[in-house]
Amino acid sequence: MVHPIWNDFPAVQQGLVEVKKIIKEELRLSHPQVKYKIIEYLDAPGKYIRAGLSLLLAQAVEGEISKSKLYFAAGIEILHLATLIHDDVIDGAESRRGIIAMQQTFSNRIAIYAGDYLLAYSGRLIATGQELMGEPELEKTSPVNQRILERILAGELAQLINQNKPDMTMKDYLKQIKGKTAFLFALACQLGAYTLPTNHQNMQAAFRAGQAIGMAFQLSDDLLDFQLTQEDIGKPALQDVQNGIYTAPLLLAMRQDVTLADLVHSKANQVWTQEELNLLQEKLENSQAYAFTQNLIASYIEKSEDFLARIRLKKDLHIAPFLDKMMARSY
Repeated sequence: MVHPIWNDFPAVQQGLVEVKKIIKEELRLSHPQVKYKIIEYLDAPGKYIRAGLSLLLAQAVEGEISKSKLYFAAGIEILHLATLIHDDVIDGAESRRGIIAMQQTFSNRIAIYAGDYLLAYSGRLIATGQELMGEPELEKTSPVNQRILERILAGELAQLINQNKPDMTMKDYLKQIKGKTAFLFALACQLGAYTLPTNHQNMQAAFRAGQAIGMAFQLSDDLLDFQLTQEDIGKPALQDVQNGIYTAPLLLAMRQDVTLADLVHSKANQVWTQEELNLLQEKLENSQAYAFTQNLIASYIEKSEDFLARIRLKKDLHIAPFLDKMMARSY
């Protein structure tokens, strides 16, 4: 079943059904219990935002969704899942997408190796997509920036290093999420727009558009952590701040309220009480942090639309309402 967020895009909807089928059929894992757990993640309610964006760009640029683009989208989705499994180990998360997290079912070590396997698997899926395109010189014409995976993992590493960092700034944070989230969105859109012969202008514009969408998406995710419950978002609320991860709304509010900054810094590497979490939320709601974050999201969406307008298309994208819905999480 595909998430209803894609109801307005039937070709993408059908493409995502095929993407999930490809992932399951190509999965070569000799450990049945771990394989079953990965399939459980795949079958859990998920929006496949990155894979869907890749297919949406593919349809707009080429007029259809080819089998090669299905493999690209599958690789993107598996790369994303790998980072989620690693994240849950670092965060000590109990659940993801409404199911018990990998490391809770097995162990941290097994979860880490499962995530590593998925990183390698994503590369194989993308390589298969390249082969299906009939590229004459695969390595020389690769659509994937050879440093992109390094940059994504560097973003994950930066988040870990920045935990409980007392002098964390918004500049630090935006740089961090560019690697952690935005580059994967950028890769998804770039692969969707990839054609032979290569149109470098399209590729660059798609990458920049995806990067801006990814920045907006992560910022909106920051808001969710403070504004919604565990039942709404499928993971524990206020998890980031309890793990010493300072996100945009919190950083902006701490800049305005010294007492909030003192509270947050006093809880570094300590367990938060419910009263303290309630006080944190109250201070955030009384600040301008949520409004400032919304304005930042809007600026990134505007930037993404500017880059998307530079791509030569065969079919209209009609993406603006979709992006607005996605950022508002109105689904």
